[in-house]
Amino acid sequence: MRILVSFNVTPDYEALPPSSWEGAQAPETRYVRRVLNCFDESALELALRLRDALAARGEALQLEALTIGGRAAEPYCKTLLALGYVRVTRVAPGSVRCDGDADAAADGPDLAPELTARLTAAVAREIDDVDALLLGCRGGADDGDTVPYLVAEALGWPCLPEVVEVEVAASGALRVTSTLDDALARVTLRAPCVLAVGNAVVSHLRVPTLKERLALGERGSRVVTAAALGVQAAGEQLSVPAAFVGLEPVDRSRDGVVVEGETPREKARVVYERYLAPRLERLRAGGGDS
Repeated sequence: MRILVSFNVTPDYEALPPSSWEGAQAPETRYVRRVLNCFDESALELALRLRDALAARGEALQLEALTIGGRAAEPYCKTLLALGYVRVTRVAPGSVRCDGDADAAADGPDLAPELTARLTAAVAREIDDVDALLLGCRGGADDGDTVPYLVAEALGWPCLPEVVEVEVAASGALRVTSTLDDALARVTLRAPCVLAVGNAVVSHLRVPTLKERLALGERGSRVVTAAALGVQAAGEQLSVPAAFVGLEPVDRSRDGVVVEGETPREKARVVYERYLAPRLERLRAGGGDS
């Protein structure tokens, strides 16, 4: 069995000071550290746990990863190789613009979801016997949640959103748990398929040991271009930067009452007499509980 996991490296927006969000322009992120997209990070760890579970049963699972980005993504590529991913493919951002150095930019351009999906599908096609493609249900700030569906359409595979757990059934099919209308649904899927990982319990990627990093040596990602994948990436396929039109704080406050009293007994009596007793009276009178 072979699984491909797609991931994004994005700016750490939480590290930006509040002043960066003032005004109508997008915040400056060139000097902000890069982190894994939270949903992609869950997908990467879910794949590792699936590999460990199969290894305990004496079965092998080959893991590969894919990212579209510049040199800023390379440390994460090396981390995945140290953790046991057999190969990490990185689509160089310069190649997406068609006229630049294939690895000139530290970060890739903001791509339209359609182009991201085409590049992802192209990598999946060139890998033999991919049983599943895992990726986060939502990408960067401009991607929204359309990329998994567009990739599935390009590949002709079924897509299951909001995945929180993945297991392998005895028959080799994938038993997938996803959230559906605030409830959990368990579905058995035949390979190949696209799984869009949502708010999984597994939210952090494990850290490789020093021994694992030293064993990695000089290995790094396999860098490819859009042209090598057979994808024509024109400049007009870059996404339009988002424009801020306004910010409003979310009011999560709730009404509350401070119960006065010298002792817990007195406070309990106040709660009963002021709140519980009137409700009980209404229930006895048949008026219901408001």
